[in-house]
Amino acid sequence: MTIQPTALSAQDRLREAGIRVTGPRVAILDFLMKDKSHPTCDRIFEAVKANSEKMSLASVYNVTEKLYEAGLVRRLLSPDGEYHYDGVYGFHGHFFCNKCNSIYDIKCDRNINYEELDGAVVQTVALSTYGICPQCN
Repeated sequence: MTIQPTALSAQDRLREAGIRVTGPRVAILDFLMKDKSHPTCDRIFEAVKANSEKMSLASVYNVTEKLYEAGLVRRLLSPDGEYHYDGVYGFHGHFFCNKCNSIYDIKCDRNINYEELDGAVVQTVALSTYGICPQCN
């Protein structure tokens, strides 16, 4: 499945969200916009530390939290109990493999009937599915 990437750069997305542009924020957001594996903070740190001398694991945790709070990335709690981060812009769901712990983006329909919630204001929709991925099946 291909989910269309945003045309905006990491710097532009930070500015658009009203967040100060810093080297660590750009490096982490740029990485998450390109990497589709839904990495943990440990994996993000390993990927970006080579290009950023002053990057620490604590910085990665702080930056990912800031990006999540600003709505620039999604934070997924996987069955393995760890937070994974998703920088894909746009509406989509996730499939969690119960065997290998991989996480995949899946297309889903934004048009959900909320008649049981008459009068409610739906602010966020998250679709998570669980099973065995094609590679493990």
